[in-house]
Amino acid sequence: MLRIDAHHHLWDQSVRPQTWMDDATSAAIGGPYSQVDWSRAAGASGVRHGVFVQTVPVAAETPEILALADDHPELAAVVGWLDLAQDPRSPGEQLDRLIAGRGGARLAGIRLAAEYAADPEWLDSPDVHATAAALAERGLTLDLLVTPAHLRAAERLASANPGTRMVINHLAKPTLRDEDLTAWTHALRAFTGSEHVACKFSGFLTFDHAPMTAARLRPYTDAALEVFSPSRLMFGSDWPVSILGGGYAAAVGIAEDSLAELSPTEQEQVWSGTARRWYPALSAAISGSSPSPATKDPQ
Repeated sequence: MLRIDAHHHLWDQSVRPQTWMDDATSAAIGGPYSQVDWSRAAGASGVRHGVFVQTVPVAAETPEILALADDHPELAAVVGWLDLAQDPRSPGEQLDRLIAGRGGARLAGIRLAAEYAADPEWLDSPDVHATAAALAERGLTLDLLVTPAHLRAAERLASANPGTRMVINHLAKPTLRDEDLTAWTHALRAFTGSEHVACKFSGFLTFDHAPMTAARLRPYTDAALEVFSPSRLMFGSDWPVSILGGGYAAAVGIAEDSLAELSPTEQEQVWSGTARRWYPALSAAISGSSPSPATKDPQ
């Protein structure tokens, strides 16, 4: 069964500091982490292709990683970043510049980190809606780094942009506190009928500081499968952040255990099928073809 890592990172802090890290985190996973390092960790778990996802809000990172992808076939797609605050160019103009550059065919989409926005309603702002429209026009996907507090704005964004493929990262980072499970589940269910919105089964090793197991994760896995079904769920390692919770093999092992009761066809969707549909650049890189034009129904 083909396995794709739909969410991993790379960084070298001597080139670009990871400003989101505190001192303890930097001491534990400061890096650097190269594409060769990812390939070694992923390959040991049977994963052959990966999707890089932006790490910092710095415009120079995306073209740098696109150029890296041009040299490394296993780095099959890149989810980058746009400067919506300081760059005078429109989102479409920024995207066109990236597409025209080296490795531009590997651009799969853009991530917006609502988790770090001061306004929890930011995803429902004109700048974000304009970005969603520009992505749809170019057949690209919008990744959303959110917490449960941002899901209502994310649902409004999705409802207003049915032609834009979107991906909720890390199951929207639930807290794993029993008292929060009902509210998280209710917020997630707003996306049940949103066929253009997928979710990443990722990030779970660092949802809290306790050791993660498939059993602990079960209520969240079941809810995600109920809302999105396997055809809208995709595996991501969140490596090297996942090193904090056990590492690459631990993420893959928990995913294997969590998906074990699904049919082989359903498991294939989570391991590769969903990612290939939501990221046409990824599918094209694996098959050696050109990305397909955007469609309103990614199914």
